[in-house]
Amino acid sequence: MLATSCTLFGTAFLLHRAISRPRKRIKTVTQSHTSTRTLGHSSVQVTVLGMGGASIGDLYVKIPTEQATSTLLTAVNNNINYFDTSPWYGVGLSEARFGAALLSVPRRSFILQTKVGRFLIPDRECRNGTKVGWIGGMHMGIRFDYSAAGFQRQMEDSLQRMGLGYLDSVVIHDLEPTPRLGTQEEKTKKAFKDLEVLEDSGWNYLVEQRAAGHIGSFGAGLNSDEEDEDPALKREWNKMYVQRLVHLHSRSGRNSTIDFLLLANMFSLLNFEALEDGILTLCSEHGISVVVGGPYSSGILATGPDPKNGSIPFYNYGSASDEIRERCRRVEAVCLEYQVPLIAAAIQFPLLHPAVVSVIPGGKNSWEVLSNVTSMNVVIPLEMWHKLQSLGLIPSELKLPPM
Repeated sequence: MLATSCTLFGTAFLLHRAISRPRKRIKTVTQSHTSTRTLGHSSVQVTVLGMGGASIGDLYVKIPTEQATSTLLTAVNNNINYFDTSPWYGVGLSEARFGAALLSVPRRSFILQTKVGRFLIPDRECRNGTKVGWIGGMHMGIRFDYSAAGFQRQMEDSLQRMGLGYLDSVVIHDLEPTPRLGTQEEKTKKAFKDLEVLEDSGWNYLVEQRAAGHIGSFGAGLNSDEEDEDPALKREWNKMYVQRLVHLHSRSGRNSTIDFLLLANMFSLLNFEALEDGILTLCSEHGISVVVGGPYSSGILATGPDPKNGSIPFYNYGSASDEIRERCRRVEAVCLEYQVPLIAAAIQFPLLHPAVVSVIPGGKNSWEVLSNVTSMNVVIPLEMWHKLQSLGLIPSELKLPPM
């Protein structure tokens, strides 16, 4: 029975039980979702629980604008201060919804972050984001541009879509072969060309914008292999890319440093590649913070390995394999042994690494936001993490506090 999944009802029951049972003197590293940490060497303070904006751009399902607004305001009302969006999310829709929802919120009460590297062009066929892979979104397509002039245009366009005055933080959006067109070789050549443009032009622009106070911090995004990508090639690209970023980070002192990496689906309770490939270690050595997106690995760590409706759960943007589902069952069994919901373990796990400053799951409705808040506040015994490590379910090289 321990290997069965938590249904929505069962998960809610465990969350209630985990936060309402009498508090024992247990050793834990759990902290409040409103605790704040700093992005790199900047002065930008973010809550350890933030909110990603992909779902607000109609990621897997179309949602009404009223629902998007309510979702974002629920995060605000629960003192989440860190909001991450992108022109890519719903090809403009996510940014527009962020702007409309947050317009009435005091601007200095939250940290707003968007991305550069991709700009939007009108789609005359008016097919919404479906033309470029979204289920909904605006009537737009995308182009890539990692130059200084491109970044300037993209930031100005984003602020016009959002109408929120200024950006606190900017992320260089996943510079990688995907989702470009062509063969793998052609896509890789295009990505290398853009990387050279970033190194020669775009990077310096972001450094200058931060120095001038127009942004408070900047980072770079990476993600794990998506559906139809070669996992080995993607990992090699990510390692190479981070090495190049670290070189830029170190080339002329603190003034040109990057503040953080945003890693999506690369460090979760089921995916440890950012640790295994040395990326987290490099960040720690160079004072680069880490923000973790995709803590639920695209869904399986929220729904459980065996959803009640009989569907196959999502893992890294695709259907979870039998191997991943079985490992998830083993993790879930240990969590249930300690009366900890799997979803709570998933959202807190990334913060076990000292480089990680915030976890930014998405949310398409207020219930999911409240679930994230509750899950981040569940008190998890340190003993549970040691048990998972002793069973080989989390890496031995992850240094845990002593019992």
